Amino acid sequence: MKIDGLDSILQKLSILNVDEALENKALNKAGKLTQEAIIDEAPVDQGVLKKNIKLSRPKNGEAVIHTGGAYHAHLIELGRSGGSTTTKKGKKVSWGSTAPNPFFSRGFEQSKNTAKQAMIDELKKGLKL
Repeated sequence: MKIDGLDSILQKLSILNVDEALENKALNKAGKLTQEAIIDEAPVDQGVLKKNIKLSRPKNGEAVIHTGGAYHAHLIELGRSGGSTTTKKGKKVSWGSTAPNPFFSRGFEQSKNTAKQAMIDELKKGLKL
């Protein structure tokens, strides 16, 4: 997911010749705010999902938030249709449909303006503007 306006901010930063350490610090600050918002929106209070919403170390101008070991997160976010299959041992397995619960998208949308502002503030502070 991209934050609107972030490309223009990063383009302007390249003109200012911002140190990579400062850029990473700003990305980290913004990423943590978004990570917290996504965790708050996760539909369960405990378990694998909330524990596995991780922020990767910023690299190449990007901070990535992912669900790590929560391999089922996409099924919660996007939902799934019902169905059935037969296992190799001949046992029939069925499952019901699940409605989408876009917790990741909601958390991102709720935090994007705050995260963008935190990034701008951190850069201004580092550049002494």
